[in-house]
Amino acid sequence: IVMENDFDYKLIPSGFVHCFNSQCPKAGGCLRQVAARYSAHADRHIRIVNPAYFPVGDAACPDFRSAKKVRIAWGITNLLEKVPYRTVRHLRKIMIFHFTKTLYYRYYRKEYGIPPEAQLYIRKLFRQHGVEEEPVFDSYTEEYEW
Repeated sequence: IVMENDFDYKLIPSGFVHCFNSQCPKAGGCLRQVAARYSAHADRHIRIVNPAYFPVGDAACPDFRSAKKVRIAWGITNLLEKVPYRTVRHLRKIMIFHFTKTLYYRYYRKEYGIPPEAQLYIRKLFRQHGVEEEPVFDSYTEEYEW
Protein backbone atom coordinates (compact mmCIF):
# COMPACT_ATOMS: atom_id res chain seq x y z
CA ILE A 1 0.00 0.00 0.00
CA VAL A 2 2.73 2.49 0.95
CA MET A 3 5.19 3.25 -1.82
CA GLU A 4 8.85 3.57 -0.79
CA ASN A 5 9.15 7.10 -2.16
CA ASP A 6 5.72 8.10 -0.82
CA PHE A 7 6.43 7.88 2.90
CA ASP A 8 8.17 10.64 4.86
CA TYR A 9 9.01 9.54 8.39
CA LYS A 10 9.36 13.18 9.48
CA LEU A 11 5.59 13.63 9.08
CA ILE A 12 4.82 11.13 11.85
CA PRO A 13 3.32 12.98 14.81
CA SER A 14 5.25 12.99 18.05
CA GLY A 15 4.23 10.05 20.23
CA PHE A 16 2.77 7.99 17.37
CA VAL A 17 2.79 4.32 18.42
CA HIS A 18 4.80 1.94 16.21
CA CYS A 19 4.26 -1.80 15.89
CA PHE A 20 6.93 -4.44 15.22
CA ASN A 21 4.56 -7.42 14.93
CA SER A 22 5.59 -8.55 11.45
CA GLN A 23 3.60 -11.78 11.91
CA CYS A 24 0.32 -9.86 11.97
CA PRO A 25 -1.89 -10.71 8.97
CA LYS A 26 -2.60 -6.99 8.50
CA ALA A 27 1.03 -5.87 8.84
CA GLY A 28 1.36 -4.85 5.17
CA GLY A 29 -1.55 -2.42 5.42
CA CYS A 30 -0.94 -1.05 8.91
CA LEU A 31 0.44 2.45 9.35
CA ARG A 32 1.98 1.49 12.70
CA GLN A 33 3.94 -1.29 10.94
CA VAL A 34 5.08 1.09 8.19
CA ALA A 35 6.26 3.57 10.81
CA ALA A 36 8.21 0.80 12.55
CA ARG A 37 9.92 -0.21 9.29
CA TYR A 38 11.04 3.38 8.66
CA SER A 39 12.09 4.07 12.27
CA ALA A 40 15.45 2.27 12.26
CA HIS A 41 17.63 5.34 11.70
CA ALA A 42 15.09 8.07 12.30
CA ASP A 43 14.60 8.38 16.07
CA ARG A 44 16.54 7.28 19.10
CA HIS A 45 13.34 6.72 21.13
CA ILE A 46 9.93 5.63 19.88
CA ARG A 47 6.66 4.40 21.37
CA ILE A 48 5.64 0.84 20.50
CA VAL A 49 2.74 -1.53 21.02
CA ASN A 50 3.59 -3.83 23.91
CA PRO A 51 4.34 -7.27 22.35
CA ALA A 52 2.48 -8.92 25.24
CA TYR A 53 -0.71 -7.43 23.79
CA PHE A 54 -0.35 -8.57 20.19
CA PRO A 55 -3.62 -10.21 19.11
CA VAL A 56 -3.64 -14.00 19.00
CA GLY A 57 -4.76 -15.85 15.87
CA ASP A 58 -7.44 -14.07 13.86
CA ALA A 59 -8.41 -11.67 16.65
CA ALA A 60 -8.86 -8.08 15.50
CA CYS A 61 -6.05 -5.75 16.48
CA PRO A 62 -7.29 -2.76 18.48
CA ASP A 63 -4.16 -0.83 17.44
CA PHE A 64 -4.56 -1.30 13.68
CA ARG A 65 -4.35 1.95 11.70
CA SER A 66 -4.89 1.78 7.95
CA ALA A 67 -1.95 2.80 5.77
CA LYS A 68 -4.30 4.00 3.04
CA LYS A 69 -4.32 7.74 2.48
CA VAL A 70 -7.61 9.58 2.90
CA ARG A 71 -8.91 12.76 1.34
CA ILE A 72 -8.57 15.57 3.86
CA ALA A 73 -10.45 18.82 3.23
CA TRP A 74 -8.95 22.18 4.19
CA GLY A 75 -10.87 25.35 4.94
CA ILE A 76 -14.55 26.22 5.00
CA THR A 77 -14.35 29.87 3.99
CA ASN A 78 -16.67 29.34 0.99
CA LEU A 79 -18.61 26.35 2.32
CA LEU A 80 -21.87 28.22 2.88
CA GLU A 81 -21.55 30.58 -0.08
CA LYS A 82 -24.39 29.08 -2.16
CA VAL A 83 -26.69 28.39 0.79
CA PRO A 84 -29.67 30.70 1.53
CA TYR A 85 -28.88 33.22 4.30
CA ARG A 86 -31.43 31.90 6.83
CA THR A 87 -30.07 28.42 6.38
CA VAL A 88 -26.46 29.66 6.63
CA ARG A 89 -26.98 31.04 10.13
CA HIS A 90 -28.69 27.85 11.27
CA LEU A 91 -26.08 25.52 9.73
CA ARG A 92 -23.21 27.53 11.18
CA LYS A 93 -24.76 27.29 14.68
CA ILE A 94 -25.24 23.54 14.34
CA MET A 95 -21.65 23.02 13.11
CA ILE A 96 -20.23 25.16 15.93
CA PHE A 97 -22.25 23.17 18.45
CA HIS A 98 -21.20 19.84 16.92
CA PHE A 99 -17.49 20.58 16.36
CA THR A 100 -17.11 23.17 19.17
CA LYS A 101 -16.38 26.80 18.41
CA THR A 102 -12.62 26.31 18.61
CA LEU A 103 -12.51 23.39 16.19
CA TYR A 104 -14.98 25.05 13.79
CA TYR A 105 -12.74 28.10 13.49
CA ARG A 106 -9.61 25.97 13.21
CA TYR A 107 -11.24 24.24 10.24
CA TYR A 108 -12.23 27.66 8.90
CA ARG A 109 -8.67 29.00 9.14
CA LYS A 110 -7.14 25.79 7.74
CA GLU A 111 -5.24 25.11 10.95
CA TYR A 112 -6.68 21.58 11.02
CA GLY A 113 -7.60 19.34 8.15
CA ILE A 114 -11.20 18.17 8.02
CA PRO A 115 -11.23 14.35 8.21
CA PRO A 116 -13.58 12.22 6.09
CA GLU A 117 -16.01 11.66 9.01
CA ALA A 118 -16.44 15.41 9.53
CA GLN A 119 -16.87 15.95 5.77
CA LEU A 120 -19.60 13.29 5.78
CA TYR A 121 -21.29 14.94 8.76
CA ILE A 122 -21.37 18.28 6.92
CA ARG A 123 -22.72 16.61 3.77
CA LYS A 124 -25.52 14.95 5.79
CA LEU A 125 -26.26 18.22 7.58
CA PHE A 126 -26.66 19.97 4.22
CA ARG A 127 -29.10 17.28 3.05
CA GLN A 128 -31.10 17.39 6.28
CA HIS A 129 -31.63 21.12 5.77
CA GLY A 130 -32.62 20.90 2.12
CA VAL A 131 -29.30 22.02 0.63
CA GLU A 132 -28.75 19.95 -2.50
CA GLU A 133 -25.39 21.58 -3.31
CA GLU A 134 -22.44 19.35 -2.52
CA PRO A 135 -20.29 20.93 0.24
CA VAL A 136 -17.16 22.44 -1.33
CA PHE A 137 -14.12 22.96 0.85
CA ASP A 138 -11.24 25.33 0.02
CA SER A 139 -8.81 22.59 -0.95
CA TYR A 140 -8.05 18.89 -0.54
CA THR A 141 -4.99 16.73 0.13
CA GLU A 142 -4.37 13.01 0.35
CA GLU A 143 -2.87 12.13 3.73
CA TYR A 144 -2.40 9.36 6.25
CA GLU A 145 -4.76 9.37 9.22
CA TRP A 146 -2.31 9.27 12.08
